Amino acid sequence: MYAKLLLPALLVLALGACGKSAPDAQGTAPASAAAQPATAISVDAIAAATKGFSAGNLLSAKKVYVFFDPQCPHCGELWKAATPLMSSVHFTWIPVALLTPERSAQQGAALLDSKDAVKTMNSHEATLATAQRGLDTAGMALSEQALAQVKANTEYFLRLGITSVPFVVFAGEGGQAQTFEGALSTDALKARLGV
Repeated sequence: MYAKLLLPALLVLALGACGKSAPDAQGTAPASAAAQPATAISVDAIAAATKGFSAGNLLSAKKVYVFFDPQCPHCGELWKAATPLMSSVHFTWIPVALLTPERSAQQGAALLDSKDAVKTMNSHEATLATAQRGLDTAGMALSEQALAQVKANTEYFLRLGITSVPFVVFAGEGGQAQTFEGALSTDALKARLGV
């Protein structure tokens, strides 16, 4: 019995992604939901339908969109791995609220409201690394617009049929959308993005 409970947790850790499976009509989670998005993914559609914060080289032709949950440790690992690439890549980090919906939504909204989101994200990740719960939003006046945007990002993400974060989308050769989920090392990320 313990093996049945432990195996799914180990698979999530091995893949380096956090997720929440969407149940089907019978209330069971599909086995391959994260591997096969329900809707074709388009870089242009993501750019138009979501809002995130920019990190990296705004003038770079390499545009990368990262769906992340502020409470996801694998998303934090990807953030750290992406940091050395920010001089050559324009990342847009799109907050969604999957793992702890209220806390994740508030922290995502705080990042969207921040005047220096990169600094705020670095602070958030440093706090999470000390076994805290991340950015403390209790005393913050979060804008309704930012909270609504995190909700809209989450709904869009789920409509795509994706159930794990981090989920990365970028234009590969020929402009076709390329995707992957989970955290990578800096070298692996650099190779995957072709930079």
